[in-house]
Amino acid sequence: MKAFTFFTLVFISLNATAQSFSWGFPFGRTDETEKDITHIVTEDKLYRISSKYDLGTFNQKITVDQFSLNDLEKSGSIDISVEQPMMGVASLTFNSMFQKEGSAFIFFYTDYDRKTKKNNLLFREVDINSGKFGELQTVMEMDTNEGRFVISQSDNKQYFAVLKELPYAKKSNEKVELFLLDDKAGILKETTQEFEFEDKRDKQHSLYVSNEGQVILVKKVDEKKEKPYLNLYTWNTAENTVSSTSLKQQDDYQIPQFEGKFHEGNFYFLAILTYEKSSNFGLKIDMNGRNSGVGANGILALKIDGQGKVVFNQRNDFEKIIANLNLKDFLFDSTGIWAIYDRMYVEKKSKSSNLTDGDFSYDYSYLNNGFVVNKLDINTGKLEWSKVIDTAEPNTKNDNGDFLSTLFYLDGSNLVLLYNETRDLNKAKVHVIFNRRFPIKEVISASGETVSREALLSAGIGVTKEEEFELNTQFLIPVSKNTFILRASNRAEYKYGKMKI
Repeated sequence: MKAFTFFTLVFISLNATAQSFSWGFPFGRTDETEKDITHIVTEDKLYRISSKYDLGTFNQKITVDQFSLNDLEKSGSIDISVEQPMMGVASLTFNSMFQKEGSAFIFFYTDYDRKTKKNNLLFREVDINSGKFGELQTVMEMDTNEGRFVISQSDNKQYFAVLKELPYAKKSNEKVELFLLDDKAGILKETTQEFEFEDKRDKQHSLYVSNEGQVILVKKVDEKKEKPYLNLYTWNTAENTVSSTSLKQQDDYQIPQFEGKFHEGNFYFLAILTYEKSSNFGLKIDMNGRNSGVGANGILALKIDGQGKVVFNQRNDFEKIIANLNLKDFLFDSTGIWAIYDRMYVEKKSKSSNLTDGDFSYDYSYLNNGFVVNKLDINTGKLEWSKVIDTAEPNTKNDNGDFLSTLFYLDGSNLVLLYNETRDLNKAKVHVIFNRRFPIKEVISASGETVSREALLSAGIGVTKEEEFELNTQFLIPVSKNTFILRASNRAEYKYGKMKI
C-alpha cells in the first residue's frame, strides 16, 4: 500500500506521559491491497480516500468514506472518479490530487485530443464532502500522447511544480520542461532542461517544491555500461538557474529507496545505500529464515539550501549489513534529524497458475524483523547513533502488513514509537496458543537510550483473548496538540480511535 500525504505533520512538545483511548463503532474491512489510501482530518470529519487503477475503465477508481470526528462513526461514502460515458471509456484521465483547504481539493487530469494530437493537462476543484465538481480548466498541453505530467505541491499549498516528461527521442539528449504554478494552477515560471545523456524510454523522476517556490528534481540515470544512479537538479526559480548534484557512488553502491522533503527553506534527501549485488532477484526467499530481500549497507544524507547550494552530501556506512531495511519517514527537531525504518520484507505471488491468462490477482506475504531508528546531525548529515529494535512479529498475509510497522511522534526531545508485540496468553497446563498483539509504547531519548517501554493496557485492543482488534500501524494523524487519530483492525473489520496524551 502506498499512502499519499496531503497534510503537514506538526510535532509539538508533549508533557503528559499517560494516554487515553476512545474507539468508534467497527465497520466492514475493505481490501486496501494495491490501493493508494489517504486519511484527511478537517474540523468535523475524518475522510478515507481510496484510489485504485481500474482496468475496465483505464482510470482511477476514487472513493471517499466519511466519518464523524466526534464519535468516529461512518456517515457516508461517495464516488469521485471520472464519470464514464454510457458507451465506451472517458478520455479524461485522472493524474493526481492535492488538498487545498479542508474538504476542498485540486484534481489534475490529462485528456488527449485526437483532432489536435495534443495531450492536455487540466484541473478542477473537487469537494470530497459533497462530491461537487468544479469547472475543468486547461493548464498546459503537450504535442503527443506518449509523454507524462508529474506534479507536486508545496507544504503551504501555495505552489505546484509540474514536470513535463517529453516522449522518447531517438539518438538525442533527453529534455524535460519544468513549470512553477500558483495555487490556482496558473503558470508563474517555466524552464527547459537538457541533460548530458541520451534519451531513454523508461524515465523515472521525483519532484518537490518548497514554500518559497524552489523546485527539486530527482532523476534516475541509466547509461550504457554503467550502473544506474541518481542525479538531483535544483531549479532556483527566483534567478531561473538550474544546478545539478550527482548522487552516484564511486563503488557503485545503489539507491533502492529514498525520501525527500523541505524543512525551514532547506531540502533534505535521505536514501538507503546497498551493495550493487545485493538483490533478491531470482533468489529463493526463506520467509521463515527472517533474512530476506535486499540488504542495506548504509544511508546517504543530502542537504541543499534555498539558493541551491549543497550544504552536505554525507555517506554513512553501517558496520553490518541490515536486511529488509525500508525507510518509513524522517523528521526534525532542535536536536537533529530522526529517521525511522521498518525491517520488513514483502513477497508478492500471482494467484494464477497460468501467467498469460490475464489474472492480476496476487497473494502478499509480510515478514517483520523489527525497526531501526537513526539520529543524524542536521548541520553535517553525519550519523550520530543507530538503534535496532527487535520484534520478529509473526508473518502475516494479504493485510498490507497492517500490524507490522510502527507509529511515531515527537515528545519534546524524545521520540515515541508505538508498535505491536505478540504474547502468548495461555497459562493452562495444556498447551494451547492464545497469541495476542500487545500495543507497546517505547520512548527513545535524543542520545539513543530507551527512556521507557510499556504495554499500553489502556488502549483496550489486543491484550486479552476476547478482544479481537489489534493496533493497526499504518498511520497516526495529529488533530490537536495532544490528540491523534489511529486505527485498530481484525480479519474482518476496522475501527478508528482517538488517542489523547
